[in-house]
Amino acid sequence: MARARVAAAAALLVAGLAAGQDVSNFVTSPAVGLGPLELRSQSPLNILRLTPTPRSPATLAAGQWQLELLTSWNNYFDYDPKYYTIDAETLRFTMSASYGVTSRLELAASLPLSYRGGGIMDRFIENFEGLLHVANKDRKLFPRNRYLVLIHGTNGRTFELTGEDAGWGIEDATVGARYRLADGTASTPAVTATFVLKIPTGRSASLYSSGGYDFEAGVSAGQRLGRRFNVYAALGAMHYASDDMVGVRLKPNQISLFTGVEYRHSPRMSWLLQALVTSAGAEQFGGFSKNTYEITVGLKRVLNPNLLLEASLLENLFIFDNSPDVGFHVGLVWRSNRPRGKG
Repeated sequence: MARARVAAAAALLVAGLAAGQDVSNFVTSPAVGLGPLELRSQSPLNILRLTPTPRSPATLAAGQWQLELLTSWNNYFDYDPKYYTIDAETLRFTMSASYGVTSRLELAASLPLSYRGGGIMDRFIENFEGLLHVANKDRKLFPRNRYLVLIHGTNGRTFELTGEDAGWGIEDATVGARYRLADGTASTPAVTATFVLKIPTGRSASLYSSGGYDFEAGVSAGQRLGRRFNVYAALGAMHYASDDMVGVRLKPNQISLFTGVEYRHSPRMSWLLQALVTSAGAEQFGGFSKNTYEITVGLKRVLNPNLLLEASLLENLFIFDNSPDVGFHVGLVWRSNRPRGKG
């Protein structure tokens, strides 16, 4: 009897491990691996406005659900004494739900919740930058772990948030649709079109919202390269309802260009390196009148047939006064089983 129990337990363990190797719920096209890391631009201006989130160029099956919890932890020291001081740390949770309406059409909605304050990472960043001999001298002039957002608007208005204003807030929700244009094969790309609308659910008075309804349209593609690699690219165009924020003149339109490389370490795990460039969002306002350049390195791992984990590290490049000094990202994606007979 004891042997039978041991054998049964061993069989269950083997079955569990075998199930863990099943990635067919997350890899649905020969042209696509586990897909890019789902981290959009973390620039403090781009976070307030609508900017694209990289997605796998594949859609859910008809009747299939996907739930996501994406977390980002960013430290900012963006400083231009003439225009702004942004000395802050943010923790953001984005909750999303997607549903496959047909085999090619997918609808989605998301709602971000964030905490903004002084944080705890300043000493670590100073020590790390000192070790690499790239220390930010301006950062050392200010107290550590302080929360200060000081904006000198081009209309002469000054806007300020301090430690008394730290806390939690709801940001703007989004609703959108994705349509699969091409399924993709081992030698041809998978392609999807995306349409997203941002709804002003946050408070613009405390910069949890840019105000107004923003719209984005884009296209993304993925292609397999050899046995181990996939490449991804996306182009997005955004139009904004508001061209003013706390006295700063904003551009009514922006574009976003994304590219990424996935190395498939195993069927269950991939390493990713990706870059995101977003055009300038402000008119004649220091670093925010320049493009943002952000690079992300991370991994994706299938934990079981319905659950996927992703984690990454973000760094700004070239322009250091319009994006995070450093950012960390963790995401959990739950996907229901594909309905039988549906692609």
